[in-house]
Amino acid sequence: MFTPQDRRDLVAKLESHRDALFRQAESLPVERLTSAWKEGDRTPMGMLLHVISAERRYRDDWARRARDEDAPDLRQGGEAQGGAPLFEEANQMSREELVQRLKQERLLTLRFIAETGDTEFDRKGRNTPFGDLTIHQLLKSLYRHDQMHIDEMAGQPSRYVVTTQDGRRL
Repeated sequence: MFTPQDRRDLVAKLESHRDALFRQAESLPVERLTSAWKEGDRTPMGMLLHVISAERRYRDDWARRARDEDAPDLRQGGEAQGGAPLFEEANQMSREELVQRLKQERLLTLRFIAETGDTEFDRKGRNTPFGDLTIHQLLKSLYRHDQMHIDEMAGQPSRYVVTTQDGRRL
């Protein structure tokens, strides 16, 4: 059962991980922001745009539907199904623009959390690429996802290993 303390912990982790993502992006020289570590990888700018896109999908396509519909089937295409887009268009944006968009997306997520009752956080969505997940689990994925890209931008192994329901590592 989701509690008011769970809500405070969730919000605190979302805020601290997003701040760490900002610090990591700010620490990189501009030329590094638009360079992939290796061929076929996203650049750090591409990672930031990907984080924006993923947050919107987790919040609006998955968590909101799990809150507002009875056990919705959340199966859909996208990155987990058809390969991971590189978001190369992000290299034409400024770091400041992407940071501002990240801040806006997170504000929308915090508003969603504020508008969601404690008992609703245990509602489930079915058939995400990761299995059946509660709203709480979906939203926890956001700060873990931030951490994955913080690590990736720093050139370190990810602290989180993401595995889909069918066993694929992302």
